[in-house]
Amino acid sequence: MNDKLYTMPIGALDSMQIPVESKSQAKPGKRRTSPKTYRSILYFIISLPITIVYFVFMVTGLALSIALTPIFIGIPLFFAVAKGLDYIVRFEQDLVRSLLDIPRPIEERRTDMKQEGAGFLQRMKLGFDGAKFARNIMLIMGRFVSSIIFFSLTITVVAAALGLITLPVLHQIFLQTMDLNILENSVFALFNIDWTLSQQYISYVVAGLVVAVIATWVIKSLMDVQRRMLFVSYEEERQY
Repeated sequence: MNDKLYTMPIGALDSMQIPVESKSQAKPGKRRTSPKTYRSILYFIISLPITIVYFVFMVTGLALSIALTPIFIGIPLFFAVAKGLDYIVRFEQDLVRSLLDIPRPIEERRTDMKQEGAGFLQRMKLGFDGAKFARNIMLIMGRFVSSIIFFSLTITVVAAALGLITLPVLHQIFLQTMDLNILENSVFALFNIDWTLSQQYISYVVAGLVVAVIATWVIKSLMDVQRRMLFVSYEEERQY
């Protein structure tokens, strides 16, 4: 009787674990998602002043650390600036991950026995990585240039789409309040196209919707370029 109670078929545990493994394997395929357009637009608009602050911090910190090296203050200041640049790059990577719904990779924390009995300056030296420091400088410099380009492109496509869609409303507002006909020298008048005002309104709105679709594609493409510039992958297994 005891044999019947405690006997389990061979392979029963393996069969019970199969659904769990299949679920874990199905997760990476759902990571590739597109961000909402308004979040990306807000990101590119805000990123320009923030990137200017990053660039000023980097240039000022490195210049001061080099200038103050003879009086010893520049050495700890240099390591502090290097640590700050590392935090900036990590913050930008986490921000892009949150916009694209990419889970943050698990970091392996390793305790170094050399840092336990070391002093403050020695611990800063042991935690300094020259390759990562050079990479962070290049990333912030590239981020400074790309933020200006991305900001200009975002404002241009969004303003063009909104301007065309809201043109009929603006025309009526100017016409009723200031008796100003902003469509007097329009494209239709330039090419001698005899369309009614309603037909012109419809054409402008349709053109604005087309430009809005193109603007959405452009913003998503810029977001993907930004992700690649910050070395953020959809399937990350380690911290870059």
